[in-house]
Amino acid sequence: MVSKTSLQESQKSNPSIPIITPTYNSAKTLTSCLESIKNQDYRGEIEIIIADGGSTDSTLVIAQKYTDKIYPNPLKTGEAGKAAGVKHAKNEIIAFIDSDNILPSRDWLSRMKNFEKVLSNQGVLKEPLYVLKGRNPL
Repeated sequence: MVSKTSLQESQKSNPSIPIITPTYNSAKTLTSCLESIKNQDYRGEIEIIIADGGSTDSTLVIAQKYTDKIYPNPLKTGEAGKAAGVKHAKNEIIAFIDSDNILPSRDWLSRMKNFEKVLSNQGVLKEPLYVLKGRNPL
């Protein structure tokens, strides 16, 4: 059995990370994108948040296979989708991964867990983009 202290230490070193993916008619690339997120070896919780701009293809059917956190993006742009997703993210550290991106390796998120770099770099770590909620990365 894992002790409460061990669990708390694990949560500090591997915090839950919401990954926000804006979509709009993204059916051709979305499965590959979400599979690359799902297959990460990261030890913390990964929360997938989809902000959809009103897709008319099978984007939403695909997204529902990976998450129930699908929210509307009435402005339909990628940037507006990211902003819509942030409203539903519960954590301070957030990753943005566009629907046509595929994470390059299973350990990508684990290698990004050195979040002290985020704090010392105005909220931005690497592309795909990490930001601290409430900070302007630019």
